[in-house]
Amino acid sequence: MAEVSFDRALERLEEIVEMLETGQMDLEQSLALFEEGVKLSVFCQKELRKT
Repeated sequence: MAEVSFDRALERLEEIVEMLETGQMDLEQSLALFEEGVKLSVFCQKELRKT
């Protein structure tokens, strides 16, 4: 994730969770958000391990 801060990644992850919880999107959109969320989660985990 190029030039994304931990705080921004976590913020975006929270946005994704909220969007997925609504159940208002079609399967394709949900999968795309899920994939983005997984990448953000991995990024955040790596950042936490650095500290």
